[in-house]
Amino acid sequence: GLSPSARVQFLTNRHISYTMKTAFLISAILTIAKVYAFAPNHQQSTPGSSLVGRNNYNRNNRITHPGFTDESFTLKLNAWSPFKKEVEVEVEEVAAEIVIEPGPLDAKNAAAAVVWVALITWSFLLAPGTLGSDADNQMIQRLISQPVPRPEEINELWFAIWNTFAVVPAVLAALTAPTGKNQRLSSAPFLLGSAAFGYFALGPYYATRTVRTEAVNTDDLGWASRNVFENKIFAFALLALTISIPFSADIIVPGFDFSAKVADFASIASQSRFISVAATDIGIMSIVSSILISEDCKLRGWGDKAIPLLIGTLLLPVLGPCAYLAARPGFTDEIE
Repeated sequence: GLSPSARVQFLTNRHISYTMKTAFLISAILTIAKVYAFAPNHQQSTPGSSLVGRNNYNRNNRITHPGFTDESFTLKLNAWSPFKKEVEVEVEEVAAEIVIEPGPLDAKNAAAAVVWVALITWSFLLAPGTLGSDADNQMIQRLISQPVPRPEEINELWFAIWNTFAVVPAVLAALTAPTGKNQRLSSAPFLLGSAAFGYFALGPYYATRTVRTEAVNTDDLGWASRNVFENKIFAFALLALTISIPFSADIIVPGFDFSAKVADFASIASQSRFISVAATDIGIMSIVSSILISEDCKLRGWGDKAIPLLIGTLLLPVLGPCAYLAARPGFTDEIE
C-alpha cells in the first residue's frame, strides 16, 4: 500500500508519460502525412516501394515534385516555434530618379529668337555708319591698347558702356548657368562667346532654353556654378568693378556736364556703326539680365520679390543686377 501522497505522485507521473507518448505519436503521424503529401503518387509504378527507391527513380528520370530539389531529397517541416523570435524585415524605399527634360518652346523663346534676328539684321543692314570703317577700327585698337585711364578722345559715356562688357556677360552667366543642365543646348559655349560677341552669341541659346521652375540644390550645379557663380567673392568683385566704372570713365568728377556729354555720345553713335551696335547690344543684355533675375528669385524662395526686382534692375542696369548677385540667397544642399 502506498501512502496518499506517493499514490498521487505515481498517478501524476503516469499521466505525464501517457501525454508525452500521445504527443510523440501525433507528431509521427503528421510527419508521415507530410512525407506522403510531397512524395510522388504512390500508385505510380516506380522501382522499389521505399522512399529511397522513389527518390532514386526521380533523380535518374529528372522528375521533380513540389517539395523536392533537383539535387537532393530534403524535407523541411516548417513548424512554428514559440521560442523563435520574429525578425522584422526593413524595406528600404528607393526614390525614383527624376529626369528633367526640356519643355516645349514658348513665347519667351520666340521673343528671344525675334530679338536675335532683329539685332543681326539691324547691325549689318540698318545701323548708322559703315561696317568695319577705318575710324571704328582705330578706336577699337585704342581702347584695347589703353584700357585705363580713359583716352582723352574717347567720350566718357561711351567709355563707360565699353567697360560694362566686362560685367554684363558675367552677370548673365551667373544667372543662366545654375539651370543650364538638361537643356537643348549646352550653355557653356554661348556664355563664353558672349564675353566677345554679346547677345549675338547668346541669342540661339535663349531661343531654345527652357525656364526651370523645379527646386534646385547644390548637387545639381556644375563646377563653374558651384565654385564661381555662386561664390559671394565673385559677386562682390563684379559689384566693385561696376561701382568703379563711373570713376574710371571720368563721369564722377567736378564740373562734369552730363547733358553735353549725352549730346556728344548721340552724335558719335549716329556716325559709328560699332558704337551704335555695341550700345544696343548692352541694352538688350541688360533687359535679359532683369528677366533672368525674376526667374532666379523664384528658384531661391524669393518669389514675392521677383516683380519688384525685375522693375528695379531695369531702372538701374548693370549695378542693380550686380547688387542682386551679392544679396541673393544660395541654394540648399538637399531638397527636403
